Amino acid sequence: MATYYINDKLEPGVLVPGLPPPAEYSRNYLSVPQSGLNNHSQPVYSAAVVGGGTVINGMFSNRGSAADYDTWEQLGNPGWGWNDLLPYFKKAGFKIAAEYPISSDLGPHGTDGPVQSSFPNYQYPVLKYFYKAWNSIGVPSNPQPNAGRAIDAFYSTLSESAANQSRSSADTAYFPPIAGKRPNFHLLPLHSVIKIAVDKQKKRATGVQYVSRNSTKIVQSVSARQEVILAAGAPRSPQILQVSGIGPRKLLAGLGIEVVEDLPGVGYNFHDQPAMFTGVTYWYFSNQSWVAQQLAIYYENRTGPATQAYLSGTTVAFLSLQTLTGSYRDIISSARSTDLSSVLPVGASNDRTILKGYKAQQRILLDSYASPNVGVHELAASGGTTIPLVLLKPLSRGSILINTSDPLADPTFRRFVAAEPWKAVGLQEVRRGPDVRSDAAIEAAVRNITQSTCSHPVGTCAMMPRGYGGVVDSELKVYGIDGLRVVDASVMPTIPGTHTSSTVYAVAEKVRFL
Repeated sequence: MATYYINDKLEPGVLVPGLPPPAEYSRNYLSVPQSGLNNHSQPVYSAAVVGGGTVINGMFSNRGSAADYDTWEQLGNPGWGWNDLLPYFKKAGFKIAAEYPISSDLGPHGTDGPVQSSFPNYQYPVLKYFYKAWNSIGVPSNPQPNAGRAIDAFYSTLSESAANQSRSSADTAYFPPIAGKRPNFHLLPLHSVIKIAVDKQKKRATGVQYVSRNSTKIVQSVSARQEVILAAGAPRSPQILQVSGIGPRKLLAGLGIEVVEDLPGVGYNFHDQPAMFTGVTYWYFSNQSWVAQQLAIYYENRTGPATQAYLSGTTVAFLSLQTLTGSYRDIISSARSTDLSSVLPVGASNDRTILKGYKAQQRILLDSYASPNVGVHELAASGGTTIPLVLLKPLSRGSILINTSDPLADPTFRRFVAAEPWKAVGLQEVRRGPDVRSDAAIEAAVRNITQSTCSHPVGTCAMMPRGYGGVVDSELKVYGIDGLRVVDASVMPTIPGTHTSSTVYAVAEKVRFL
């Protein structure tokens, strides 16, 4: 199925944080069976709407720890460490909320900017027990998670306007100020790019070819005098490069595609944050009459639970490996001795550059695993019926590779509840179950119900040296092709220990000055 980008209608599901986003703005794919998860095929989620995932995501707006971005610089990308990115994180507007136990220090934040970042003006009273539970087992509360130490239990901001308590997306933030005012800006929703045009002699991108949803047989084109910027997201950007002849030679030649640039890393290094969702019994949003009442309150005065993001929220804990277990050194040692072929997709181990790049990643990531200031695990609570347990910084990698020269076909995708304060409010685990206690039972449960995605796909056009299997350089220019950059989550060489939208914004803001 082709991905056609729709211009949303600013309907309630887009703007009201507490409502589910419209399904028509999502594109859901299925991976090949995953051997590590009992051969279950796994979903791969993507947005198909102007503004991308920011229109339909959980609105969680947070940065990773400083080490998450310093890792990018250590992988051969000068100018991409924490101190370099912080000014661009601060391009988002931020509003403080007096009712939240957070730091009043605005130093790490911007106070104005197109994308708004704030706290909802309502918080479920029961969620204070989330922090009491963590504090009771030695995990402190962190009043300032955006200053380079995204760790412990904290309240996170949402991509939400403080003024009217509505979603702030890339669409609402960047498009209206220029719509109809810039003669050199044209937006074509309901169209899909099928190929990047390249002058093969000059090795330069000259434009793109695209089709309309209503007539996929009529190919149209647009020329570029300066640059083509590819921003189709981690699932689709590598596909567009591959069908354009930019990617692994063996793959392209096998499908009859003329090789314009042999770039082995295109589509590899795919990773996301695997998650297991544990069900609980005390949330309220399954009561539809109650939901209707709360929406009426929201529309009247922009207050109440509908200001909280649907099945998401602001209440989260990011835990270091040291916090999780006293055996963290043994775990890291075991990971260092792992056969890399067991955590890489088919074909990756056959290319020395991809293998060299992953070895560098593994070395740096495992060093960060030993830090008390780097989160490797997330547990959140919200107004939904699930508590997600998320592996923030996975070591395994997958791939997104085409299996046909048809640009409209889908590519192939390889890939804390027992604390006493919770008991005071009647929390009971209903998914996985309290009786799953032995190592074997826990492993079986993990393999059966874990999803390999948290809708944060990254890495498929990695910013790394070409000798590491990189696809773009530190200016996000595609190796071997002039006039072509990639600017989306696919360029992240490693995923930061947080949700990814605010990092994508920072990357895009930084590119404006490259």
